[in-house]
Amino acid sequence: MAQHIEIIEPDARGRIRKIGFVHFMSISTFAASMGYCGMCFGWRMAHQLWGAPAWIGEFFGACALVLYVLIFIRYFHKLRVDAAAVRAEWNSPTRVNFFGTFNVSTVLLAAVLAPYHHGLASFFWYAGLFIIMVFSWILLKHWLYDRQSVDSVTPAWLLAVLGPITIPIAGNILQNPGYHDISVFCVAIGLVTGIPVIALLFAHSVFGKTLSDAAQPSLMILMAPFGMGYITYSQTFSPDNFTALFINAGIFIFFPVAAKVLHVMRTSPFRMGWWASSFPTMAFANGVLHYSVDHPALWTQALAIFLLLFGTTLILYLSFKTLWAAIHKTLWKLY
Repeated sequence: MAQHIEIIEPDARGRIRKIGFVHFMSISTFAASMGYCGMCFGWRMAHQLWGAPAWIGEFFGACALVLYVLIFIRYFHKLRVDAAAVRAEWNSPTRVNFFGTFNVSTVLLAAVLAPYHHGLASFFWYAGLFIIMVFSWILLKHWLYDRQSVDSVTPAWLLAVLGPITIPIAGNILQNPGYHDISVFCVAIGLVTGIPVIALLFAHSVFGKTLSDAAQPSLMILMAPFGMGYITYSQTFSPDNFTALFINAGIFIFFPVAAKVLHVMRTSPFRMGWWASSFPTMAFANGVLHYSVDHPALWTQALAIFLLLFGTTLILYLSFKTLWAAIHKTLWKLY
């Protein structure tokens, strides 16, 4: 992200003060809306399975929509008044991947809005479908045409994969014309591109340069394909042995990844980049919730409840830290 104002050249400080907070605001802020979408889905399922109050999921869905609108307005303002900073994000080999948070949050809101207004939800779904596919093609072209540095490989690379596999989440609910063929297409993209990228990220985590403390929580993005992949595949086709293998592999990986992320959060100052862990945590929790329905057992239900509460606690903690910084006008320092 851009440098903090204390270490920016003196002749640039006046311009940045005039622009204000949005100079430092990152596109990755849309991850907050994604996280609340994930909580909405999880608590909707908790209402269906265990009779949890229905208003909890709908409240989180309303929060997701409000956050999306507020962040969109602020980032669009940044584009108008500080286009150079936006171009810097887009041209960065590591930060460009986070534009996927805007794309994914758009299509997730379609699933949030589906029970209320089919037309509005369809608008979000078609818009999200278009920008996700264009963004994924642009990144794939970038990976193939330009020589990549090993140090530029981050968990955010998975956002190019995560985007397409979220499209069927709302598509299977809305059932617009051609939705099944689109879902099959998206599942294929997830399988073909997701597995190699996950393997590459594991190799980089072991042998590559260590991520900064601000970026370490983004390792939780590794869990999103397991959760979203299970839901997308099982709803597009049907639950089978392959999906069971997929979600169980995620269960094995979750605990060491979560332990590392929690260790960083305990020992490091809060950063807005930590929001990157919110939706992946809830995505995996939702995957296990669906798995507990398809494979009912005491342990699957217990794990689903644990992950739902864990993800909810994590996002509420991130929300508290963000609000605290906003009230004290120090939010710009956290990017």
